[in-house]
Amino acid sequence: MRWPSVVLFAWIACGAVMTAEAQGLVLRLPADGTWVRYEGTFTQTEVRPNSALGKLEIPAWREQVTLKSVGATMAEFRGEMVPCRWLEIKVERGRESEGKIDVGLTGMELYKVLVPEPAVMEDPVIEPGVPVGYLPIIKGARQIGQGELKPLAEPALKLYPLALLFAYCRDLRVEEQNVDPMIGLGAVSARKMVGTTTIERTTSRTQLDAQIWVSSDVPFGVAAWTAKITRSIKDAQQSREDFRAITEVVVDLKARESGTDAQSEVPFE
Repeated sequence: MRWPSVVLFAWIACGAVMTAEAQGLVLRLPADGTWVRYEGTFTQTEVRPNSALGKLEIPAWREQVTLKSVGATMAEFRGEMVPCRWLEIKVERGRESEGKIDVGLTGMELYKVLVPEPAVMEDPVIEPGVPVGYLPIIKGARQIGQGELKPLAEPALKLYPLALLFAYCRDLRVEEQNVDPMIGLGAVSARKMVGTTTIERTTSRTQLDAQIWVSSDVPFGVAAWTAKITRSIKDAQQSREDFRAITEVVVDLKARESGTDAQSEVPFE
């Protein structure tokens, strides 16, 4: 399976100051046993100015993110015993095959982490320009594709960027209140937040435009999100006005299903 995210690796290589992390996905904790599934698409367009076709649109991949609460316990966090929650996050992406996602060898990531409840915040932005960029964890494990389940060494949960591109934005701001994002869980009231981040070098520029719909009507607080990365290039001697787009990646996901019968898939405690 071909990995269609060259522009994402370029984004990381350009020196993005944040990793796409899970705090943006977990803004509140519902009752234990709750789960929510997000579904959407990952599309990539390559601009070819010297080609008669102009643009090459790579067939869309399906993307699915499942978030579950699979246990509650007490544990030490920053010197105190606090209530904690076991969370599992499963990210799947790939071509659609017979109504299912063909994840191949590497298109699946599975995480199980113990999260201190006091660390979960209900707003993705603490104050203007300061996002809640990470979710502290006490311990956890990760499996990539068909690889082994391995303990996490990091003190915060970091997800690969395909699923959560909006977590890069440092300038998220409320654009609209009381918006219905038209998800699969019925009518909900959400805040629409938008943000833009640009990384520019002498010969390249990568811009991220993100939107996230935040709602207390949805388990874990996020109803939907979209993100677009545009990568542009120019020659070193050219001016900034000469940047020309060469690649565009768009991720679009919405909450489609939820329930209260979550079961753990990961043998880790």
